[in-house]
Amino acid sequence: MVKRKKDDDYRAFQAAWTEEFAFVERAGSTEALCAQTCGQELGEVMSLVIRVVNFIVARALNDRQFKALLEEVGNHYPGLLLHSNVGWLSRGKVLSRFAACLSEIRTFLEMKGVKHPEWLLQFHYLVDITGHLNQLNVKMQGIGNTISSLQQAVFAFESKLEVFLRDIETGRLLHFERLQQFRDACIASDSTQHLDLLQLAGFTSNLLQSFKARFGEFRARTDLFKFITHPHECAVDKIDLTCIPGVSIGDFELEVADLKAADMWMSKFKSLNGELESLTRQRAEPAREHKWTEMKNLQPEDQLILKTWNELPVTYHTMQRVSIAVLTMFGSTYACEQSFSHMRNIKTNLRSRLTDGSLNACMKLNLTTYEPDYKAISKTMQHQKSH
Repeated sequence: MVKRKKDDDYRAFQAAWTEEFAFVERAGSTEALCAQTCGQELGEVMSLVIRVVNFIVARALNDRQFKALLEEVGNHYPGLLLHSNVGWLSRGKVLSRFAACLSEIRTFLEMKGVKHPEWLLQFHYLVDITGHLNQLNVKMQGIGNTISSLQQAVFAFESKLEVFLRDIETGRLLHFERLQQFRDACIASDSTQHLDLLQLAGFTSNLLQSFKARFGEFRARTDLFKFITHPHECAVDKIDLTCIPGVSIGDFELEVADLKAADMWMSKFKSLNGELESLTRQRAEPAREHKWTEMKNLQPEDQLILKTWNELPVTYHTMQRVSIAVLTMFGSTYACEQSFSHMRNIKTNLRSRLTDGSLNACMKLNLTTYEPDYKAISKTMQHQKSH
C-alpha cells in the first residue's frame, strides 16, 4: 500500500512537471521552425529539391547514370543524399550536397528532358540558413547538456539572426557564402540583373520573430536556470518556483539565505564554475573538428553540477530539490531519439515473447552510464567448486 502511494505521488509529480515544461521540447525542433516560418516560397523550393533527389536516387538506372556523370566531370562526391524527416540534420545535409552537385544535376535533368524552374536565389539562401541552423542543432544535441547551456545557445542564435538580417539588408552577404557566390555569378553574366534580396530579408525577419515568440518562456525563467550554477548571485524574489510541484517557497528563501552566509559551501560553487569553464575549453576543440567520440569521454556538465549539490548537507534539501528538477529538464529530442533507436533494436521479430518487464530492464542496461565493478561484486559471491 505504501509503495503504491509512492508510485502515485511520483506519477503525479512527473505529470505536473512534464505539462508545465512541455515548452522545453520546442528547442529540439529549430529546423522544423525554419520550414514553418520562412514562407511558402522556401517550402516549395525544399519540396522541389526532394522531388529531384528522389527522381535521381530512388531509381536505380538514374542513380547509376548520375554517379557516372559525377565521376566523369571529376566531382568528388559519390552521389546525392536522401531526405529523412526523422534525422535532425537531414535537411541541411541534403541541401548542402545538392548545392555542391548543382551544375551536374542541371546537366543530368537536361539529358533526361526534365525541365527545372529558376528558383536558385531562394535555394542558395535556404542552403546557407539551414547550415547555420545545423550548427545550432549540433550545439543542442548530446547527453549532459543543461537547460541553461541550451538557453544560451538559443539566445546567441537570436542575436546571430539579427546580424544575418543586417547582412542581407546591406547586401554584404558575409554570412551567406552560397548566396554571395550565386549573386556574383549572376552579376558577372549580366550586370543589369537585379536580385530581390529584400524578400530574403523578410524570411530572416520572420524567422527571428518566430524564435523570440517560440522561446519567450525561456526568458521568464532565466533566473531559475541560472540558480543551479550561481545560487549566490540570483535574487530570490525573481525566481519563479510555482512551476515546480511540491516546493515550499518559504523554506527555499530561508535556505538560500543560509547558503549565502556559509563561506564553506559557497566556495564549492566557485570551484564548480571553474570546472565548468575548464570543461567548456576542453569541448571546444573536439566540437570544432567534429570529434564526437572524444567529447563523449569528457565528464558531462550536468554530472559536475549534480555532484556539487549532493555534497551539501540535508539542511538544504529544498534547494537540492529545485536544482535536481532543473537538471532533469532537457531541451533536445536527442535522448528520446536515442531511446527509441535502442528499443527498435531490442524489440525485433525474433523476440516475440519479450515482456514489458524484460523490455524495461533491457532499456535500462542500454541507456545507463553506470559501470559496475565486477571484481568487487565477484568477491562477495560464494564460489562454486567443481567436485
